[in-house]
Amino acid sequence: MGKTKITSEEKRLSNTHVPDKVYAYSLQVRHALYELLSCKDNETVSIEVLDDISIKKDDGKVEAIQLKSVLSNSNPISNRAPDLWKTLYNWLLSVKHGELGTENTMFKLFLNVERSGYIADLFSCADNIEKAEEAWEKARLEFFDEDNNERSLGSQYALYIRSFFNTGNRTLACKIIQKFSLQTTEDNHTVLLYDKFCEIAVIPEDLMENVFIFMLGWVDKKTSELIEAGRPMSIRYKEFRAQLVAITREFNQKLSLKELATLPTDDQIKDEYDAPRKYIKQLEFVESDYTDKLKAISDYLRASTNRSIWAKRGDISEKSLSAYEEELITKWENKKRIINLTHRGFSPEDQGKLLYLQCKDENVNVDFLSVPGFFTPGCYHALSDELAIGWHPDYIKLFKREC
Repeated sequence: MGKTKITSEEKRLSNTHVPDKVYAYSLQVRHALYELLSCKDNETVSIEVLDDISIKKDDGKVEAIQLKSVLSNSNPISNRAPDLWKTLYNWLLSVKHGELGTENTMFKLFLNVERSGYIADLFSCADNIEKAEEAWEKARLEFFDEDNNERSLGSQYALYIRSFFNTGNRTLACKIIQKFSLQTTEDNHTVLLYDKFCEIAVIPEDLMENVFIFMLGWVDKKTSELIEAGRPMSIRYKEFRAQLVAITREFNQKLSLKELATLPTDDQIKDEYDAPRKYIKQLEFVESDYTDKLKAISDYLRASTNRSIWAKRGDISEKSLSAYEEELITKWENKKRIINLTHRGFSPEDQGKLLYLQCKDENVNVDFLSVPGFFTPGCYHALSDELAIGWHPDYIKLFKREC
């Protein structure tokens, strides 16, 4: 199991005094999110339905997960730990009562700390019925001698031991052992959960923490609403996924550059059209019509004005703008090469017009900030005005002739 470095602040948080029951519930909520991250479309994760956490799989199988929260140096899976035997006893009762089936159920014990125990490890390694029967016999010797005499048993777990090692329950107990697995973690559970969230959720890095916090709160709120409505605390993966997509989209929208400048007036557009601007001449070289040139002027003016406002407000930096222009030039160069290879039969004017349309049609973000639709084409026009790029294959020669 991977080991994640935990900061001193996280260690202090995990070691503060939290009442066991409150912490146990918060662990259930966090672990429900942990399991939802690995689910498929028609699967459901439940809290306190078939177990602390249970998962109904697409293929009809069930995972029954018992969570053990440890806030001290205790070991809930030592050979005589009441927690271990109560868990196995409860699973045995659930199987006997038909709530869980040994053919389609995996029985998992999850600890939020790193602990080990001879019997728990022995059971976890028994992956077939023969090994399970052997493990049951070996574990039984901890509590009964070879003559079937009971060794000293603590009152806290005696009932569980006597039931699990009753010869009449041997077959069911061994089937549970065969499907039993033990999972422990060296890491703070919240860190483990966050690492898994980062690994699986396809979200921009700068949104990750906020989306994670929101989804954790959403699972808690959802389960609370279900409790209040008297319904099982069950969350369908489809519902979880829809919420994850929706909140990611919402945060993405918040991380966007908004148009702050007023729209250019008709007089401003006319003045720009009448001025000897190179970016307008570039469009004339590829035989763009009047409407295209008016749209280009509007995009150019809007991009230029808003870029100045964003820079002054600190929304974007000069470094980001420089990197953005370099990215636009790189995209322009690549598209130009592709068109040269794939459209050699086109006239130079049509090649240039195609290059222009492909560039202006692709919106390019500034870092992780989405930009308004006019910004990318407006910046392309600014670059073409500086002759850093051009639409016509021979735009440099054409400008030299103009001079």
